[in-house]
Amino acid sequence: MVANAAPVVELFTSQGCYSCPPADEHLAEIIEKRPDVVALEYHVDYWDDLHYGAAGVWKDPFSSPDFTTRQRIYNSQELSGNSGVYTPQMIVNGNTAFVGSNRRLMDQALEAFPPEIDIEASFADDELSVNIKSEYDDGAILWIAIFDRLRVTEVPRGENHGKTMTNHNVVRELIPIGKWEGDAVSVAFKMTDLNHSPAEENTGCAVLLQGETRGQIIGASYCAE
Repeated sequence: MVANAAPVVELFTSQGCYSCPPADEHLAEIIEKRPDVVALEYHVDYWDDLHYGAAGVWKDPFSSPDFTTRQRIYNSQELSGNSGVYTPQMIVNGNTAFVGSNRRLMDQALEAFPPEIDIEASFADDELSVNIKSEYDDGAILWIAIFDRLRVTEVPRGENHGKTMTNHNVVRELIPIGKWEGDAVSVAFKMTDLNHSPAEENTGCAVLLQGETRGQIIGASYCAE
């Protein structure tokens, strides 16, 4: 079991977005240099039907309307920074938004991490175990994110036609697994209820403890085997 009160960086991106590769590279740097940060990449779907002249349309193979909805819900609230629905957008701890390639703003946002919540997450034999040790004033929702650690894609069409796109911690599933009322708790969740397993090669998972309206993230941890 690995205890962690990690801040969370969420990047909303698309393989159809010309300005997104620098932000994708920024997220890769965070993953490499900041193991204390949970870094996740969500591919939105609103680029999938856009024509780019003779290069045509590119449908991002990792895009999902669920991730577009998550981004829109964030931006329907009072985010600090550069809010609005756009790519590439980074959101730190569910409350601070900025252009995803801006390293200075990312560093500043990480300094404003909310109250510490001690979370332990591990999986074995197709079961995820989560322990929350600290107390907090309000309830929250516990989410699990299943992600591909690395994806390399040749993009023949769209704004990035002819490029090789490299993406890290690409979220494939994000689902709520329980409500937390603010007390110490232990949760067991059967991984067989998911379409992807973190036990698979190139796959990982993280847990997020987030306000019930998908607002501030008050704690998170990568899953340990």
